[in-house]
Order: sequence, then structure tokens, then C-alpha cells
Amino acid sequence: MRKFIINDEDLILGDVEFHEELICEGRERNKTVGGGRWHFDRSKNIIYFWGMSSDFGQATKKQFEESFKQPSVEDATQVFSNKKDFLEVMKEYEENCNKSE
Repeated sequence: MRKFIINDEDLILGDVEFHEELICEGRERNKTVGGGRWHFDRSKNIIYFWGMSSDFGQATKKQFEESFKQPSVEDATQVFSNKKDFLEVMKEYEENCNKSE
């Protein structure tokens, strides 16, 4: 499953079963502030982040915004949501886009 964590202010993405698997050697588990799931829509160049980690809890929007992201993530539109269901995240994003038009 595609999951993310924020560890020591770095956004770490991976395809793992458990969020704790994203903590590689040299990193400290207690510096992880939260995590969730992610999905990249290549056709729209949007990366969605949502949900929470059963290992570390939910990251806040502020923690997400302040985390260091690799250039490949920075180049995409980033959508962060506290929703637990991906369909709700997409609906929320579409509603926000329609409001701004």
C-alpha cells in the first residue's frame, strides 16, 4: 500500500504494509509525527495525501506543509486532507476547485 510518514521534518513515501517500515536505518522512530496514505494521479499531475497511520497517528496540515519534499513531489499539485476515505478527498478537492472558478 502507498503510505507516507513525516519523520524529522522529511516527507517519506513508500509502498509498504506498515508505516513503520518507512523508517530506514539512521532515522529515529520517535521523530515521526504522523502519516497516512498517498495516491498520484499522473494524468492530472496531482498527488493526494490523506488518512492516518495506525503506527504514528495523523499528521497535521501544518506538519505536512513544513516537511521537506523531494523535487518530484514539489513539481506536482499537492492535496492534503484529514479525510479518511480517498473518494471523500477527491470530492473535497473538486468542490474546492469549483469554488475558485
